[in-house]
Amino acid sequence: MRVRFDNGQGFWYKYDCMEDALSPLDGRYNNQTRDLSPFFSEFALTTYRISIEVRYLIFLSELHIISLTSKEKQKIKEIATRFSKKEYARIKTTEKKVNHDIKAIEYFLQGRLEDMGISSVVSFIHFGLTSEDVNNLSYSLMLKESKEKVMEIAISNLIESLVQVSSNSIDIPILARTHGQPATPTIFGKEMANYIYRLKKQYDKIQRHHFDGKLNGAVGNYNALHFAFPHINWVTHVSNFISKLGLIPHPSTTQILPYDSHLEYFQHLQLLNGILLDLSLNIWNYVMLGILKQKNENREVGSSTMPQKINPIDFENAEGNLILAQGMIEVMVRKLATSRLSRDLSDSTVRRSYGVMCGYSLVAYKSIIRGLGKISVDKESAAFELNNHWEVLSEPVQTYLRMKNNSKAYEILKKQARGKIWDKKAYYALLEGMGLEKNEHLTRLSPLIYLGLSKKLAKSILKRGEKVNSLSIL
Repeated sequence: MRVRFDNGQGFWYKYDCMEDALSPLDGRYNNQTRDLSPFFSEFALTTYRISIEVRYLIFLSELHIISLTSKEKQKIKEIATRFSKKEYARIKTTEKKVNHDIKAIEYFLQGRLEDMGISSVVSFIHFGLTSEDVNNLSYSLMLKESKEKVMEIAISNLIESLVQVSSNSIDIPILARTHGQPATPTIFGKEMANYIYRLKKQYDKIQRHHFDGKLNGAVGNYNALHFAFPHINWVTHVSNFISKLGLIPHPSTTQILPYDSHLEYFQHLQLLNGILLDLSLNIWNYVMLGILKQKNENREVGSSTMPQKINPIDFENAEGNLILAQGMIEVMVRKLATSRLSRDLSDSTVRRSYGVMCGYSLVAYKSIIRGLGKISVDKESAAFELNNHWEVLSEPVQTYLRMKNNSKAYEILKKQARGKIWDKKAYYALLEGMGLEKNEHLTRLSPLIYLGLSKKLAKSILKRGEKVNSLSIL
């Protein structure tokens, strides 16, 4: 639905239904991404900024630069904790007039303090600061808190889903493929365990990651603060202030905080997303090859014209959204690593898309979780395929001959097996032709049991995967 408003300068339209949303994250995928709105929406950004300004004012009182009673401090804190959409609208109206978002917040706070009867400290709102002091802390906090409260939980849920798939298929042998061709057998659970190990490694790095912060004035030298109060050790006190926010104080900057800690986090996500893209593509291939089957949901339709279809749409959806997220990370790393001299504004519009990048990643994570819940190994199909490819046992045969000092073992087996497909009968004929028909090591082999240490390896990795936190936002 479209609602028409007169803003005094002509008409504008507000769309209040998700079918009118420009971005699919706010439209089609809104129910999957709404957990990120409290951190990345424009209202959330304004709330973070107000919170920083309020905390800074209380910080000045702790340095005895201004005087505030305990009751007044509590009232000031509530400006941020009880910030409303109505107040947000007032700030945005002011912003349109002054064309500066942080200044609009400063004017709002001045009015709120005057209404509270705390006008004596109004002049110390945003005292000695530049807008980027407020902005960098706000963006670092939104990344920190969204990481802890949304992204880590989704990644944890995904790994746990993969652990379940791996555990359920730890005894199921399948034909492996290298270069798309039949290769030495493996077990499906071990192939999934490979991803568990890789994902857990990146998940641990994401959990340990910390974000930087700075609060040091127009060009990073504490000029105004030192001019006003030269007796105060600003570096030490500001470092303590930033540390209490849960951020790492950056020792020296220009007007802006270097985006290094943000970009490092994005690169952790980028690597994790790359692993998940690989997983999605290979699950798709296993479905295509008939190794995996999908649940037949009676209510679902796979094709508008082909009734038989059950498509791996969750993994296809994840693939597309992961590629979008990866592309955005690449742009952010390329752009935000640079800044003209002490400051230019080209970074501002880019960092406003932090939530979009996280949103596409989150949609992908949830799609993969749904998809993993629908798949299982088709044991009969996997066994049938293995029994139709006894030529994969040419590896242990030539290995045995090497053990017996046959320097031409590989060449002998190459002549017998290259480009050919064997059944059980052909394999035993090979052994008989080599005089190995009574060799127990070779006669007891089959593609179903020539699995090496795959099960042991899978169990070892699964044991590590059990340490993933059991949290859920689904």
